[in-house]
Amino acid sequence: MPLSVLRILLYVQLLLGLVKYGGERIGLPPLGHVFDFHELIGVIVAILAIYALRPLPGVQDTGVRMAARFFPLLPLVLGIGFVAIPNLVSTPHIVLLHMVLGIATIALVEIASAQQRRSQRRRPSFAG
Repeated sequence: MPLSVLRILLYVQLLLGLVKYGGERIGLPPLGHVFDFHELIGVIVAILAIYALRPLPGVQDTGVRMAARFFPLLPLVLGIGFVAIPNLVSTPHIVLLHMVLGIATIALVEIASAQQRRSQRRRPSFAG
């Protein structure tokens, strides 16, 4: 269940980020505090990834799972930089890096999630 919530939140993050970035570029009116959720969800995603992708019995802890567990911290740190030091960090190149790291996070979590589902499906059931 936490892994499903993590995956959903990642796609919500992607949509909010694209609307914020794209909306500013094409002249959409500002949506005010809606994007505060983007920041809040970023923190929740980082914490939830560490919890949901923790080592579990019967699930091999591969390099991809370990990377997916901690990778959400990278776009989070950049995002915190946008809020803390907007003039220094919010250059187009850093925003692009933030977006690429976010998409890479989604990919890693999806791969780790698939590995976990396959591992849990293979476990024998003793439900007599």
